[in-house]
Amino acid sequence: MIKSITAITREIDDADVAVSEITKALNIENDLQKNSLGIISCFAEFEETGVLKAICDALPFDCIGATTTMCSAEDETDQVMFAINVLTSDDCSFESIALPITEDYAKSIGTDLTGLLSRREDKPALMLSYFPLMTTVSGDMILTAIDDATGGTPQFGTVAIDHSNDYSTACTIRNGQTYREAAVLGLIYGTVDCSFEIASLDEEKIGKQTAIITESSGNLLIGVNGKPALEYLNEIGITKADLETGLGILPLVVDHKDGTKPVARAVFALTPDGYTVCGGAMPVGATLAVGRIVMNDVLQTTEGVVKHIDVKGGAILSYSCMARYLSLGANSEAEAEKVSELTGGKNYIYAISGGEICPLPDADGKLKNLFHNYTNVICRIC
Repeated sequence: MIKSITAITREIDDADVAVSEITKALNIENDLQKNSLGIISCFAEFEETGVLKAICDALPFDCIGATTTMCSAEDETDQVMFAINVLTSDDCSFESIALPITEDYAKSIGTDLTGLLSRREDKPALMLSYFPLMTTVSGDMILTAIDDATGGTPQFGTVAIDHSNDYSTACTIRNGQTYREAAVLGLIYGTVDCSFEIASLDEEKIGKQTAIITESSGNLLIGVNGKPALEYLNEIGITKADLETGLGILPLVVDHKDGTKPVARAVFALTPDGYTVCGGAMPVGATLAVGRIVMNDVLQTTEGVVKHIDVKGGAILSYSCMARYLSLGANSEAEAEKVSELTGGKNYIYAISGGEICPLPDADGKLKNLFHNYTNVICRIC
């Protein structure tokens, strides 16, 4: 069984004060069990001031996580906040690893993970995954490389993001060290009771007109229905100007036709050739539709899944796409507050995400790791 303890601090300048607040709230001497792992979400400037490292150095267990633009825990929500959820257990154990995303990332990930996994006879029941925000290697590509190395161990997590215009300080975190180009994993061994939920687009906001992806390269959408991608989008009323002004908030919905739920993909950029750079894999043969995201749908879809989760005991991790956050406008904290309300304000972390990682069951009921956009992914661990 896994127990959860959460703590927060808003002290971004004075490391001593921040460490005192966190360690006092966690009650390390009395509440920790045999093995523990800390899960961090924080504003990027906690790294710049040294507070992040000071907190991690003061804790007697590995800490993993990622920067974010806003997070929520202990019934508190803020942009400039540090939140940690500690998983602690007598019968489960934890390991962590940072995986540099090199030019030959698939090979290096395979080598590093094989070395780590070979030290034990048992396999991890769950991996908490924190990916860097990179233009050269997408989250889907990193997920696939880890999947291949582990044989499909369930992964749940988020992509780092920050408050800057170019996301230049978005980092993954391991033991106080930050990484611009490394994935960080927390491996959980033992009997783990976990469940997964996703709050995505309202099905009524997904266009009924569908097409077939006929040419792609990873997360690059090249052809649809045998035509250049931009030409197809123009035919259904989406212009180049629409894409350029609405980058990040135009969901393309991809159905893999394998029994898993369709996943939403953001459009991040247009190439000079008229191809679209998307937030995840765009596999040839998959069905493509266009969706919309509006404020009321964000709150309704999140409430629809969280209210069915048994929040008694364990931890709730909730990572929600930046596009959902932006769609809330002036009411940007509303989804975080809804998660806090539905979980009773305890033992949860909610954070804004640059991409979401969550497995879903396929047609045979087997969990398949998937990379998402426009989604609030939720995991209960106990």
